[in-house]
Order: sequence, then C-alpha cells, then structure tokens
Amino acid sequence: MSITELGQIYYQHISELLSRLTHADELISQSFDNPSGTLKVSAPPGLAQALLVPLFRRFRQQFPNILLDLDYTNEYALFGQDSVDLAIRGGPVDDARLIARPLIRSGFRLWAQTQLADELNAKFGTPNWSLEQLSDCPTIMFRNKNTIVPWWVCLGDDWQPLDTQPVLISNDSATLLDALEQGEGLLLAPDWLIPPHLEGKVTPVAAHHILSPGKTPTMEINLVYQHAKYQLPNIKLSVDFICEYMQAYMTNMVKT
Repeated sequence: MSITELGQIYYQHISELLSRLTHADELISQSFDNPSGTLKVSAPPGLAQALLVPLFRRFRQQFPNILLDLDYTNEYALFGQDSVDLAIRGGPVDDARLIARPLIRSGFRLWAQTQLADELNAKFGTPNWSLEQLSDCPTIMFRNKNTIVPWWVCLGDDWQPLDTQPVLISNDSATLLDALEQGEGLLLAPDWLIPPHLEGKVTPVAAHHILSPGKTPTMEINLVYQHAKYQLPNIKLSVDFICEYMQAYMTNMVKT
C-alpha cells in the first residue's frame, strides 16, 4: 500500500492544523506562574560537556516542575518529527518556521599539547609555520554524520582547503580532547571547547593563520525553536532563561 499524491497533500494540510490544535491545548494547560510538563532539548555532546551542564543544573533549580529531556546528539533535530522543543546548534537556520537566537559567536584556534608545540617549533625553526609545514603535522579530526569536517585557511578574501594528516577521527569531543592532551596531534577548536583542566597543558599554535572548519572565521551557536510555540509558557520561559544565562555567565569563557 502507498499513499496517493492527493493523500500526501491532504496529510500536509491536516498535520499543520493538528499541530496548531496541539499547541493551543498546551497553551491552556501551561502556566507562567507554575511552569510544568516536559521540555525536550537537543544539543551536540561536545557543547553540552563544555557549557550546558551547569546551565541546565541552574535551570532545574529555577524550574523544578519542568522535566528536562536532554538529547545530546550530533544529529540535527527535525522539528515536528522528533518531538523536540528546543535545539542548540551551530550554523545558520534557513527554515522560515524556526527562530534562531544567537548564544555564542566565536572563532577557532589551532591547539597542540605544549610539549608537541615546542617540538614542532624547534623542528620548523619558527612559530610562524608555513602552510606546507602545517600540512605535515599530525591532526585530530572531527567527523560529522557523513564525512570528516575539513579545515579551511583564509588567504586574503579567499578560503582554501588545507591538507591534513589525520591520526585520529571521531565525532566525540572527549576522545578528541584526550588525544590532544596526550600530544597525538593538532586540534582545531573554539576556546570554549577546551576544559579548564587542560589550561597550561595545551597552547595555541600557528596563530598567524586564520583557520576554520567552514568558510567563515567565526561560528555562531544558536538556540532554535518553532515560531508558533514561543507563546507557550514553557518555551518562552526556557528560551529567555537560556539566552540570559549565556549572556551573563559565558561572556568571560568565549573569545570572539
């Protein structure tokens, strides 16, 4: 059995109406004075480990009757299909049904274990490595769902891919950071990903090059939610809380 083209069109129309009815029911059942119910949030594991754990701890203290359902995954949430209320994600949002509130805007730096950095500086005779020298260094690479995330270097107004020599590829930030700490290779990462216990053990290198995993010098982390659901007390209170928290507590943790 398969649905006809007319049936697909009909389903699209009624699913939107049913979604609005569901939002209306939620609006009636929720209260700004005593918010309750379940809030499902999707976010990348690396971001959660670096920044979100204390945020959601404070959230639970302020809204004890809201049950948090935290889904830490590198998969992008599909609003309307995954029952996700909020998503914290990097990069632009092109869906007109969604609102993206910026939380963090940060650049990337190339990091190395301090001993490895000293060895490479001695090998190259300078801390200002050429692109050819940089391409000969061992690298620790992040993998998303489909492929290894490449490194790009800015040359004037142009972005060009940088050749890399991976020694480890993973989609798990804890694994990447462990390899960085052990001196296995270079890692391209924003400042906020480097945990406090690595301060003094790792150092930025080749700082004269502008490097990025995308063709832009900075990455923006956004809080994403459906426009139609912002009037729901749980959503509005949560969005406002997260944005205010990040502005107040993360300013000193992120270098733009």
